Amino acid sequence: MADQRNVIAEVRRTVRIYNLLVLVVGAVALILSVNRAHDDVIVKSLEIVGTTLVSAALVSFIFGQITIRDTTLQVNQAIDHALREVLEPIRENLFTGALTRYRWDCHLDGLEADGYAVQAMRVSYQVPEIPRELRFICVSSLTDEPFSVLASDNRYVFRWQVDDGLEVMDRESFRVDRVRVDGQQLQQVPPRQTVLRGSPAVEFRFPLSEPRRHSGFHSVEFCVVARKYLGTDREIRVQAHLFRPVLDAEYRLTVGEAIGAQILNTQVSGLSRLGTGGLTQHGRTHPAFGQTAAHAIFTTPLQTGSSVVFTIDRGNPRRTALGGGTP
Repeated sequence: MADQRNVIAEVRRTVRIYNLLVLVVGAVALILSVNRAHDDVIVKSLEIVGTTLVSAALVSFIFGQITIRDTTLQVNQAIDHALREVLEPIRENLFTGALTRYRWDCHLDGLEADGYAVQAMRVSYQVPEIPRELRFICVSSLTDEPFSVLASDNRYVFRWQVDDGLEVMDRESFRVDRVRVDGQQLQQVPPRQTVLRGSPAVEFRFPLSEPRRHSGFHSVEFCVVARKYLGTDREIRVQAHLFRPVLDAEYRLTVGEAIGAQILNTQVSGLSRLGTGGLTQHGRTHPAFGQTAAHAIFTTPLQTGSSVVFTIDRGNPRRTALGGGTP
């Protein structure tokens, strides 16, 4: 590509030099025609030659610039059209089954003496197709590697990881409080204990009837509660991860007084966007009370794997827990 650009630039320079030489020769011919005014034949010949060469050089300069610009525009349009033909089908396939009006709301509160807090989450979205049942899974593991076996299974609408060693069947560790589809609450079947890549896990299932599945565009809403260990850590991360592409998303986090938050930040560097950059808003929700709520809003589509991270700086958590106030 660089060699082709150099060749094109060299050709343009050569054409400009030739045009300049023609212009100079034409100008010299006109000057000689003026100096030889006594010789009508020579004057007439030089005047014709000079005028022709000057006019040709000027026309070449003008149309040369127009041709370059027109060619550049045509090339850009051809490239844009070719890219659209190649990428539009890929974009459409990525958007097939994408979630719309995705809303993630989380509240962190209830810090206990053992260092664990309660993380309550509410997720809602709209989707064109819905599976025969909605599944929620919680894995007790140090890594998220067990989730790799569920990568392409859209039945698992929520996937959660708790600290290794926690009892996944304990409702205090993880539970699903409510699941609604199109405003109707689903009935839960008894939780099923299982193993995922060698890690203990619990699975919650909510079956759907056939008439409800085929009623068209669906609204999904569910509420989940889990334990989150804070201990005496100064910085706490609350992360939301996408397992499917979304067309628009809003994330909101609120923090209870028991957490002792001093600073609340939003990180959006872990995003994989589709298409041109759209509107992004993120930061503190209430500037006067910056440590209580934060948000992130996106109008551009997000790919699977995108994540939003809220970081909570607790200052000196030991002192806060003892009621000593801010340091």
